[in-house]
Amino acid sequence: MAIKYAQQPAPLSQDEFHAADYQVMGQAFALHNEMGNLWDEQEYRQQLASKCADIGLDVFEEVCVSVTHNSFTKNYFIDLLINGGIYELKTAAAIAKNHEAQTLNYLFLTNSQHGKIINFGPDSLEWRFISTSLTVNDRAEYSLEASKWNPKETKAQDIPSILEALLDDWGACLSTTLYKEALCHFLELQLESEYQRFILLSPDTALYISGLSSKKNNLQNNLQKYLHGSQRHELLWINFDKNHIELSCLHDSA
Repeated sequence: MAIKYAQQPAPLSQDEFHAADYQVMGQAFALHNEMGNLWDEQEYRQQLASKCADIGLDVFEEVCVSVTHNSFTKNYFIDLLINGGIYELKTAAAIAKNHEAQTLNYLFLTNSQHGKIINFGPDSLEWRFISTSLTVNDRAEYSLEASKWNPKETKAQDIPSILEALLDDWGACLSTTLYKEALCHFLELQLESEYQRFILLSPDTALYISGLSSKKNNLQNNLQKYLHGSQRHELLWINFDKNHIELSCLHDSA
């Protein structure tokens, strides 16, 4: 798998992770009481790293995880690696679903099973364990459903083979944005930001990528409405549902 680490995370059992985490959280509580909740994330990261190192824990900051496939590269940075365990720090009003998804993505990328989010933003320290039982071998098993894939746009013909190569290299279940950025790279499409909803392949054809496990019919209805109301004639839709990836084509005549 084309994933490289600046520092290798440790394959910790749940008991091993919790043993170190007990010490980490003691320092996190002390830090929150000492500094309050108005500092930037970087300040909390540096101070927590220093406190954990002072009590003998093995600490690395901003650990780079590099994901590559041929000419594509994406770098991620894990806030803290403490005794081999993954920690993401936040200064938000509350821990959100996208924070959980980010941390879970890091677990998959590093073939780890246990991590934690610590949020210094609220008046009381907030934290959440993030765990998975999926292994790299589990993620290597995927299904690519393309029975509804009949694009008119020539450039779209290469999408299934590109996507299959990415899944063979990285496995399934990673961040939808990662697959989106890689697809755009190999299709030579401009992606303005990771939050861009519709990606133009041509004036007549747009690409939409989602990561839904439920309410897919609702999304399809809304995509069809968007297509009818736009000047496009074709909307290509790729949905990532864990290990199942489905490719569909919607046309304005539907």
